[in-house]
Amino acid sequence: MNSHPSTTTLATDRLSFWTKLVYGMGDWGNTTTSTIFGFFYAFFLNNVAGLDPLFTAPVLLIGMIWDAVNDPIIGVLADKVHTRWGRRRPFFLIGALPLTITFIALWWVPPISTQIGKMFYFLATYLLYDTAYTFVTVPYVALTPELSEDYDERTRLTGFRMVVSMAGGLIAAVALPLGVSLFPNLRQGYMVIVTIFGISACIPYFVIFFKIKERYSNEPPSTLGIFSGFLYTWKNKAFRYVAGIYASAWITITLAGSLFQYYVTYYLRSPEQVDIVLGALMTSALIFIPVLVLMSNRLGKKKAFMIAVSVWVAVMIAIAFLPANGIMFAYVLVGIAGFGIAAAHVIPWSMTPDVIEEDELTNGVRREGTFYGFMVFLQKSGAALALGGMQLALHFSKYQIPPDENNPLSVTQPQSALLAIRLLTGLVPAILLSFSIFFAAKYPISKKKHNETREALREKRMTQSG
Repeated sequence: MNSHPSTTTLATDRLSFWTKLVYGMGDWGNTTTSTIFGFFYAFFLNNVAGLDPLFTAPVLLIGMIWDAVNDPIIGVLADKVHTRWGRRRPFFLIGALPLTITFIALWWVPPISTQIGKMFYFLATYLLYDTAYTFVTVPYVALTPELSEDYDERTRLTGFRMVVSMAGGLIAAVALPLGVSLFPNLRQGYMVIVTIFGISACIPYFVIFFKIKERYSNEPPSTLGIFSGFLYTWKNKAFRYVAGIYASAWITITLAGSLFQYYVTYYLRSPEQVDIVLGALMTSALIFIPVLVLMSNRLGKKKAFMIAVSVWVAVMIAIAFLPANGIMFAYVLVGIAGFGIAAAHVIPWSMTPDVIEEDELTNGVRREGTFYGFMVFLQKSGAALALGGMQLALHFSKYQIPPDENNPLSVTQPQSALLAIRLLTGLVPAILLSFSIFFAAKYPISKKKHNETREALREKRMTQSG
């Protein structure tokens, strides 16, 4: 029996509003937990848990290396799984509750007095959390090409997902520092707020399991192993450029996001405005998402990305040289930065399905999980080095842990630490984003070329099913 849609169906390949909405809501758990982790975890370890940057560096470095390694493992596994529920959906049913439990465990400060003891606890919980996170997120993002084959419909589908992503990120970025500030004890405040977000994170995965059907659930599973899968994936020229676009943009988001609370708290000396500044940043990115979708449809994905990220580069350079009393200028800059952040959220994810179909035309097998897994592997490998290096830079620049965990300004950071924070928040990200623009300029798949690939796939499938 032919599991593929007919040519007529493919020519009018449109998804219902509710399918897009349910799929998009699936990003709630991904984005709220990752936003809270990305923006606040390093600061939490240093300033609330009292872990010195020298001991925080191994936690973030090893944790993110494992994060990078397990993405392609789960990706290849997701391509090999073949059940009556499909290839992706079983992962949601199994992994949702472990995600909740391990996320909450990240933020509990154990009664351990030694730095090395704390380091091992936080490393262990990070490894468990990240395993659960990857177990659900890689199959989730691999659903995109299985729901639609239309070039523009995929951008719209990704737009739905990213609206939820940015809205969830906005809520998480504002609610966590605001909610924690309502408690006299920061440790108690963190536990209450992250528990709420942790519980809410697992719900959308159950909804997707019961409501979303996989278009290619009857596809034969991939027979490639992890290493052979990587070699075949890396041979795809278009994939190499998409991976470069995604990795450089998201290493920037990871690095600058992790340092943002340090920058606002210690350089701008406005810890009470962290939630407001982050809220302005996420709101701006949310507003720009439909703008990016429209630009992508009119100008093409490549041009839209290059324009938005060029603006973002200018903003990051300005942030590096913003005067210490420039909190009001910071609001203007983060408002503009939302343009580039929206592009990083929408464009690479909408490019990847086009690459996957080009690969299917060449090799005859759909390997969505493998592509997504290895793309994220490259990004997270770079982010691991960036975050580990960031903590070492703080250590060697004489960063001071505040004596009062409930008052970060109970310590005055030396100028060497403030300089490190400024450069790592602004200038280094600007350099990384310049690489992202370069990779985008080299990306070879246009809308015309993708349509030709789809047509060739249709003919190939009709021949095989005939």
